[in-house]
Amino acid sequence: MSDYSDHQVECIVKLGGRAITHKERHETANTEAIQSAGALFSDTGIGKFIAVHGAGSFGHFEAKKYGVATGYRNSDGLTSPVKQVQMGLCKTRLSVTKLNHLLVSEFVQQGIPAVGMSPFNSYITNSKDSYKHADLDVLSQSLDEGYLPVLHGDAVLDQATGCSILGGDPLIEKLCYHFKPKRVVFLTDVNGIYDRPPDQQGANHIPQITVNQDGHIATTLATSMSGHDVTGGIMGKIDCACRIVKHSKGRTKVFIGKLESTYSKDLVRNGMSKPEMMTEICYQ
Repeated sequence: MSDYSDHQVECIVKLGGRAITHKERHETANTEAIQSAGALFSDTGIGKFIAVHGAGSFGHFEAKKYGVATGYRNSDGLTSPVKQVQMGLCKTRLSVTKLNHLLVSEFVQQGIPAVGMSPFNSYITNSKDSYKHADLDVLSQSLDEGYLPVLHGDAVLDQATGCSILGGDPLIEKLCYHFKPKRVVFLTDVNGIYDRPPDQQGANHIPQITVNQDGHIATTLATSMSGHDVTGGIMGKIDCACRIVKHSKGRTKVFIGKLESTYSKDLVRNGMSKPEMMTEICYQ
């Protein structure tokens, strides 16, 4: 197992697409939430931070419409019209990079040395889930020089299927294996995880989810996600968080909380948590 005794990064922060956009309205940013996101990284001192944001209403619609996640071929040959899916990839990337530009622009306006970075330029997947190639040299150098890299979920090339979707959550998982952060903070539009969708009557907040050594959790959850979401929704986020905790054997702390809250800044900067208002994924 990788050595987590020397953490290379203070914190990797996931800015959820549902938190920074109005997810049901195409390409509609949540301006106030993006401003709040910038405040998380102002005056962070000498620590190294990485920001990764979801696509929200930027990119998901295009990816769903053109079937970008499944690509256009398999081992038996072509499965979809190549040109159609290729144009879908291009339109997906045009959309999601608009959101990346909005975030980076706001961060720079707040005096943060933020630089946008697209996974398309660094990652090639193989059958969606495995990684054929990842070039992190520029990202590493950017951290060393004092920049805040701002990455995003993206449409990428895939060796087996032609193209695929690399969501922000699995991207963070891979970054954790390389940079071994002290903590990962997933920031959404609600206070952590609930035993059912939080807008349903009787939903109960879950302050802690324990991951067994085999990577499984005992908590029963009922969740929902948007019909155009191509990245797995909240269950995909929980599964990703559990794998991070399992791989690091708890050396990387993982929290899920609300972006626009009184505690998010302390959580990102120094790991100070409020169990009654967020969820920690713990290793047993």
